[in-house]
Amino acid sequence: MKTDQQLSLLSLREGRDLKTTYISISSGKGGVGKTLVAINLGEILSESGKRVLIFDGDLGLSNVHLMYGISPSKDLSDFIRGFATIDELPVEVSKNLFFISGGSGFQSLADLPKTQLTNLLLKLHEFAEENFHYVIIDTPPGIHKTTVLLASSANIPIVITTPEPTAIMDAYALIKVINKQEGVRDFYVIVNKADNSAEARTVAESLELLAVRYTSARLNYIGYVRYRKNLIRRVIDQSPVDRGFKEELREAVSNLNLDVRAREGFWSKILKKLGV
Repeated sequence: MKTDQQLSLLSLREGRDLKTTYISISSGKGGVGKTLVAINLGEILSESGKRVLIFDGDLGLSNVHLMYGISPSKDLSDFIRGFATIDELPVEVSKNLFFISGGSGFQSLADLPKTQLTNLLLKLHEFAEENFHYVIIDTPPGIHKTTVLLASSANIPIVITTPEPTAIMDAYALIKVINKQEGVRDFYVIVNKADNSAEARTVAESLELLAVRYTSARLNYIGYVRYRKNLIRRVIDQSPVDRGFKEELREAVSNLNLDVRAREGFWSKILKKLGV
């Protein structure tokens, strides 16, 4: 291991990676609005004057850049191949808001060897802790190993579901896996595409009933976002920031302590799970 990597590991083990808050956005299945939540949450936090990075954690199948209609000149595939440094990857969307694309169509990114993954995480750690107040991680849908790794290490693991029975059951499956495998107890639930608050609360209660019965997880329902037909057109038009969606999401996340810090940092937890 190189000297700079050893120094970075030392700083992690001494608990120095505690400046930035890490928020994961996960879902049991695709199509529930996970990436829309990540993008609009980034807008909300950056408007408060905080520097925010959206990290597309779906390595090899990135779509945050597609939502924005932006083709980044460099992404994680360029970093892995040695064609870019980590500080060349962030794309500025607006004042205080940036994203890093996980790359599209690269199988090698989805199956990175441990040494390359460790190097990537160390570089991301250094860059994030020095430059951003918040990192929002848009994870792959389902119980992909990357999702479990990122969500279980986040300070605030948010799970998105919709009123569809399949979405509820898949969200429960994700929570169960993270709880059983990684010991995570606190999750934060947002119900998307609900007709009203009563429907959203019913969905949250159904999910909580399953969690209480079969896991040790604590589900914290923080709010909902209503179903909007116009969002489909906005996604097609690559204009993912919707005023109504954002305001309802703002109300939901107002129920969160967004400056929460774990005793053990995000990156140190990830590297420990990798056996580094």
